[in-house]
Amino acid sequence: MRATSAVSGPHLVRWVVRELDTVDSTQAELGRLARAGAPEGTAVTALHQVAGRGRWSRSWWDTPGESLLASILLRPPIPPSRAPQLTLVAAVAVVEALQAAAGVGARIRWPNDVMAAGRKLCGILAEASSRADGGLQHVLLGIGINVNQTAFPPELADRATSLRLLAAAPQERAAVLASLLDALGRWYDAYLRDGLGPVREAWRAASATLGERLAMPDGRAGVAVDLDEEGSLVVRTDDGGLARVSSGEIAVAAAP
Repeated sequence: MRATSAVSGPHLVRWVVRELDTVDSTQAELGRLARAGAPEGTAVTALHQVAGRGRWSRSWWDTPGESLLASILLRPPIPPSRAPQLTLVAAVAVVEALQAAAGVGARIRWPNDVMAAGRKLCGILAEASSRADGGLQHVLLGIGINVNQTAFPPELADRATSLRLLAAAPQERAAVLASLLDALGRWYDAYLRDGLGPVREAWRAASATLGERLAMPDGRAGVAVDLDEEGSLVVRTDDGGLARVSSGEIAVAAAP
């Protein structure tokens, strides 16, 4: 473990970063710290994960030292039902950070992917834990960004990209992390102060999903038309109705 670093800024949360080499996963490491009472703003980064994972327990591939692998502890005063909204907060912050750090324009694919040039650049995993009384204990916000990869395994080669490939130059992981924490601090402040409204507007502006024809978890298909006030995706179905998707898998669907 390298020295713990503190990142100050004009935000409500003071970031304290623990920089590790190889871990099982940053989410697991941060979970242990959270259960031991670590304060909000604690972040764990690693050069490599041997058991990294994304949504639905899918494995997360990385080459040592080429990704930004970070998990961030938040303890927001919100009900557990609103915890998934932090994925949207993080996605908006990631888009802003990538533009600031590398000049890369990215888009958000609902609910947890950040894309560029039609390929996945970043994945986000928000995991909530509740207290015995049912209140929200904490949220572990996992963010994995492809930074300096120049090649990917065959199964990912046509679906993934990196900042280095997009910017045509190597990138500094530390600079990307600093931009991420700065953007996340500002958007988290706005979320706690003003609710989802400002995040929702920024998400709409950066969305790669709105306007897409999608297959929904219940088997229906339609075109994504909005993000509602709670953070659910609104889809106009083929029968002309409106459906809201709050969880589950969506996929691009063929034209009817």
